[in-house]
Amino acid sequence: MQDKRLTVRLMRYWDLLRKDGVLPQWERVNPGVIEDAWPRCCAWRVEVGRNDTLVYTYEYVGKSVREALGANPTGQMFMSQLRGFPGARIAQRSDEVVKSRTPVTEEGRFINEVTQVVKYRSCLLPFGTKSGKVTHILLGLSWKAY
Repeated sequence: MQDKRLTVRLMRYWDLLRKDGVLPQWERVNPGVIEDAWPRCCAWRVEVGRNDTLVYTYEYVGKSVREALGANPTGQMFMSQLRGFPGARIAQRSDEVVKSRTPVTEEGRFINEVTQVVKYRSCLLPFGTKSGKVTHILLGLSWKAY
């Protein structure tokens, strides 16, 4: 039986791309292969800022993720230590993903930009170079607003 849970499916795809390597390369992601899940995904570019602080930039924000956040943050930057923005709890796990180079799942709730309570389940998947440097994180997000 095929699992329909978004987080499980995305982690299987991540493993398929990774093969025997430490990390799958971001360039190998094919949105067409995960076409039904892609609108529920978000991609962050990972860079090292001042004082070795990790800085993330929203490179892609799927329609469903924009709806959950109540905004479109494409192109915006953030640091995991920041609080008070929609989905901050998920983003706070990003440093953990970069350091461990392994997927992390997260579930909980947050209040979005249009003051809805959003209950969610997510996975954060690291992508990077063959040497193991994380360059991107793919977020898969299943959610419901109340």
